[in-house]
Amino acid sequence: MTDYKGKDNHGKPKTDYLARIAAMDEAQLAEETKSKIWLSAYASNNQRSDYHWHCDACYDECQRRDRGDIYNTAHARASA
Repeated sequence: MTDYKGKDNHGKPKTDYLARIAAMDEAQLAEETKSKIWLSAYASNNQRSDYHWHCDACYDECQRRDRGDIYNTAHARASA
């Protein structure tokens, strides 16, 4: 599990994003995860991009829910 202390690139606490994805239903989490996987790959030239830890947070949220299949499906959809 990734450490989400501190603030994002916009000065907001990272915990705000964590709370937002925790409140999502499974369909919303799947769509968010797919989006963040794609954006993280797109931002591969910028190691400081928030999209990287957003992607990690989505993975961790899927694991917390014991729904690794959501992440795996989102990854396949983002890679297509």
